[in-house]
Amino acid sequence: MVPAGTGSGMEDAPRGLRESLKRVAVTLKEAGIPFALGGSYACWARGGPEPVHDVDFMLREDDVPRAVEVLANAGLRPVDSPEDWLTKVFDGEVLVDLIHHPVGRAVTQQTLERSSEMSVDSVRMPVLDATDWFEMTLLALEERYCDLARVIPMIRAMREQVDWDQVRRATATSPFAEAALLVATRLNLIPAAGRAVSAEGAPSTEGAPSAGGTPTGSRPHGPLVPAGGAVPAGGAVPAGGAVPAGGAVPAGAAEQAGTAKRIADTAGYGALNLTEADEYLAGDLHERLAEDPRVAELGLEVVVDGQQILVEGEVATDARRRAVADVLAEALPGRLVSNEVTIADRGMPTEAPPNVETIS
Repeated sequence: MVPAGTGSGMEDAPRGLRESLKRVAVTLKEAGIPFALGGSYACWARGGPEPVHDVDFMLREDDVPRAVEVLANAGLRPVDSPEDWLTKVFDGEVLVDLIHHPVGRAVTQQTLERSSEMSVDSVRMPVLDATDWFEMTLLALEERYCDLARVIPMIRAMREQVDWDQVRRATATSPFAEAALLVATRLNLIPAAGRAVSAEGAPSTEGAPSAGGTPTGSRPHGPLVPAGGAVPAGGAVPAGGAVPAGGAVPAGAAEQAGTAKRIADTAGYGALNLTEADEYLAGDLHERLAEDPRVAELGLEVVVDGQQILVEGEVATDARRRAVADVLAEALPGRLVSNEVTIADRGMPTEAPPNVETIS
C-alpha cells in the first residue's frame, strides 16, 4: 500500500508525466476544447497516490479528432489504437490517453460540467468529479483485474468527496464493485448504504435519533454535539465526535478531543482522527497541504513516523516553505516537523513585491 503523498512522487517518471499532463491541458485549453483530467491523475489531484504509467483525459467523442489535430500540431505523436473507446498520443515517451467511452459509457457535456476546476501542479484545469471517477474505476474491475490493494488507498484519499450511495446505485450490477465497497465499509472508510459520514470519515446514521431524541444529520465538518448544540464543560468532545447520552466524556478522551477541536477551529478544517495509522495521517496531511491556500502544493511528500513528520518536495517561495511547517504544526501540534522542502528556483524572488496580487 502506497500512502497518499509518499512513494514515487519525486522520481523522474512522475516528473515527466506531470510535464506532459500540463502540456496537454494547456494545449486543449488554448484550443477551447472541453475536457476533464481523468484516470489516476484525477485521483492524485484530489489527494490520492501519484501514478507512474500514463496520463488520461476525458473528452466527448466528437471533440477527439480536433484534440488529436491540435496536439499533433503542438508536437505530440498520435498512434493507432486497437481500442474503440479511446485515442492515444505520445509526448516523447509519455503515453496520453484521450478517453471518450470509459467502461462503455459516453463522456457527455454533463460529465464535463460536473468536473471541478482545480490547480494541478500549478496549472488550473477541470478534474473529473470524484463520484463519476469512482463509478468508472469500480466498473472497470473484473475477473482479470480486481486489485483492491490499489483501490482501497484511493477510497481512503477521496472518501469525503464522493456520494457513495450514488456510486452503489451506478455499480449495482458489478459483483467486483460490490466487493470493493463492502471491504471499504467494513474498514470504516466509507459509510454504509444510506448513512452519512462524519468529519473523521467514520459512518454516522443519517436521520437516526440522537440521545436527546433529535434526528442527527451529516456533519461534513466539526464534531457532533448533543441536541440543542450544547458542548460538555471545557468544550471537549470524545474521539470520533459523538457525545454520549448525558454529555459525559469518557476518561482520557477529553485531552485528545480538545486538541482535535482546537485544530479544527484554528485551521478551518475538520479535525484529524489522531487514532489513525501513520500512513493514513500522512495522506490527510498531504490533502491539507494541497488545500490550504498558504501552501496549495500537490507535489509534496509527507511521511508520519510516530511523533515526527517529514516533508519533502519543492515550492516556489521561501514564504510558502515556511507555511508548509506551519500547516503541519497546526494539524498535529506537539510533533516534530522535519521540513526538507526546497525552493524550486533560487533565481526568482522569494517574496512577491508589494502591491502585486498573486494567484496561488
